[in-house]
Amino acid sequence: MARADALWVLDTSVAAGWFFSDEPLREKSLAVRHDIGEAPQRYVVPPLFHSELVHVLSRKSARDEGFVREALGLILRLGIRTLSLSEGALFRSAYWACRGLSGYDATFVALAEDIGGRWLTGDERAAKIAGRRATATLRSWTTG
Repeated sequence: MARADALWVLDTSVAAGWFFSDEPLREKSLAVRHDIGEAPQRYVVPPLFHSELVHVLSRKSARDEGFVREALGLILRLGIRTLSLSEGALFRSAYWACRGLSGYDATFVALAEDIGGRWLTGDERAAKIAGRRATATLRSWTTG
């Protein structure tokens, strides 16, 4: 099981679960949000996280701007740090993209590798490509 006390690169798929009841593993994603509230220093995101989240929120909410703004406000109040990729991590993202991850997912994995953390995602297929060393699935995450 993946422990919550590690350093995590939070995937957009996990945060999306906080706002939509039809998201798979919603209860797990809400447990992550609770943990972020308790220890935000253990969570980081790359700069593209917010843009990707705006896209998901607007699409799934039928373009409800008020809903999207309110959700973004919650995200910002949680205090999750935004970290840019180093040059090495940027090149590493090319490695991951060429092995089958989307450019977005490759960015999350490369950041995790760069900071000695793990990418926490709800995307089981992408996690399988990235491997256990750099990745944990929401399904495997635990606060225990």
